[in-house]
Amino acid sequence: MDIRGSRCKYSRALGRKVDQKLEDKDPLSRRGPIRRRARKKSDYGLHLTEVQVCRMMYGIYERQFRNYFKKAKATGENTADVLLTSLERRLDNALYRSGMATTRRQARQMVTHRHIAVNGKPLDRPSYQLRVGDVIEVKGGKLSKPFYKTLQEELVDPNPGFWLQRDGKDGFKFKVDRLPNPDEAEQNFDPSYIVEFYSKYV
Repeated sequence: MDIRGSRCKYSRALGRKVDQKLEDKDPLSRRGPIRRRARKKSDYGLHLTEVQVCRMMYGIYERQFRNYFKKAKATGENTADVLLTSLERRLDNALYRSGMATTRRQARQMVTHRHIAVNGKPLDRPSYQLRVGDVIEVKGGKLSKPFYKTLQEELVDPNPGFWLQRDGKDGFKFKVDRLPNPDEAEQNFDPSYIVEFYSKYV
């Protein structure tokens, strides 16, 4: 599956939402059930589905996702927990989780177009791993764009105690208060299946 493809198409194929923005046009409910004989998935197929759901949610290519797994396994800690924490610490994910972007795909575009600065330094790498104390903000000159004026009206503060905290009045500046916990990840997949998949089949 190509991460650049249609989110509606992939959600329907996988049987689960891979983008929160699909709430208003849910491909799993509006079009009704697919009338075809259900085939039982193999063990491989079940594990692969979890991998694809996770990859589509975070917008990560297969090779990069495999590298996340290898690094998580090499730590000697709980592989699933380290993997989830690494995915949550991505810059594009943090923008989405903070409310500065409505989807991860939108957040990725904001980063690649160099609209985002971390600790005052512009970054164009969506996969950048955030650290405690990092400050993420939209570059000052970009805030006058209509896109950000509209988005500002929709901003919602993260829950109290969340790992990202608002650090500015305009809503486009956040600070990493602490590293995310694995159970704070937006899990629409089973991480244990992902670990088993790469341990067994890759």
